[in-house]
Amino acid sequence: MAEGLNRVMLLGNLGADPELRMTGGGQAVLKLRLATSETYLDKNRVRQERTEWHSVVVWGKRGEALGKFLTKGTRIFVEGSLRTSSYEV
Repeated sequence: MAEGLNRVMLLGNLGADPELRMTGGGQAVLKLRLATSETYLDKNRVRQERTEWHSVVVWGKRGEALGKFLTKGTRIFVEGSLRTSSYEV
């Protein structure tokens, strides 16, 4: 039996400047708001656009590094996995 698959790929634009914080334990947490848009034809063959908003979290040194140059409007590609969790900053 297959183990399963949890893989996400997103290509979009940042809707806000990233937010870099540190946890109580000193680990960096970078929060991103990413907009992905797709176009489609509705039932009347009129082109429509749909935008989805995604919350992306980058941990550790990678988050610190990305926080130095990413800004609102930057187009980025994200690959990772979906996780449901909570943490305090």
